[in-house]
Amino acid sequence: MSGSLVVVVLPLLALLVLGVATIVLAVGLARRPAPAPSQAAEVARRHGRNVHVAAWLAALLVPQVVASAAPVAFHAAPGSYPLLGGVLVGLAPAVAGSAFLTAHLVGERTWPRPTGTVRRAALGHRRVVDVVPRPLLRVTAAWTVGLVLVLVAAGLTAADDGRSVVRTVGSSTWGASPYPGWFYGVPLLVATAVVVVLTAITLRVVTQRPAVVDADPTYDAASRRLSGHRVLRGTQLVLALTLAGVLFFAGNALRGVELVGLGAGTAIAGVLVALTGAALALVPAAPPVATTPAWQAAPGPARVGP
Repeated sequence: MSGSLVVVVLPLLALLVLGVATIVLAVGLARRPAPAPSQAAEVARRHGRNVHVAAWLAALLVPQVVASAAPVAFHAAPGSYPLLGGVLVGLAPAVAGSAFLTAHLVGERTWPRPTGTVRRAALGHRRVVDVVPRPLLRVTAAWTVGLVLVLVAAGLTAADDGRSVVRTVGSSTWGASPYPGWFYGVPLLVATAVVVVLTAITLRVVTQRPAVVDADPTYDAASRRLSGHRVLRGTQLVLALTLAGVLFFAGNALRGVELVGLGAGTAIAGVLVALTGAALALVPAAPPVATTPAWQAAPGPARVGP
């Protein structure tokens, strides 16, 4: 990857993240929320919305700051910028994702705490799987496993330089680059681990944050699931874009060594992964619905039945 490729790819990535963020926020802000069951619930809802907006802004802006600082950081190693720039392109989704998750983590850690002399909250053990949509969790796991497997396979089949692929048939030899061997794969594996760990920590904090006072436990649980959905759809988008980039560049390199069918199929798979990740990032989360708190509900007539 050349330095010019960095200049082209990073703005395109920024535009994609901006487009997804704009649609997500527009849909979220345009939807009229149901009335909150209490003032505390309204404060919590506003806090969650502000955190979500800040997280998408961080995902958009931080990679641009890193890209702007990269030439200065690489200036001490003349001639290495094209190679290191290729690594930077690969890490761009993970950088955006880390900023996104960090903003959410800070927001969850600063969640409004109960006030007043009387506080009520349902007691119960919460797990991470209880605060996220399970289908989205499975998709995120699939992106993670697929990314690791593809990077390991590319690393094992790359040339000795770790960034190209070579194929020899009889007396003919072909070589192509960039190829996501260990030169690119190791930083991407580390970045993937960072994103997954940040996601797990953030979701864990969601399960442990203070409950919304004077609200039905069902409302509080739905509020947590809303936060979990927001976190997870950003994570799956980051992993999907990283996997898509790896597949796309691997496919191009494979076509360059006369594996046209395999290369084309791999590149097309990368495009499909990117489109799927973007589509899933646009799926709106179900907002919490206000109901009558259990301790305020009037007793109903006795019911006889099976």
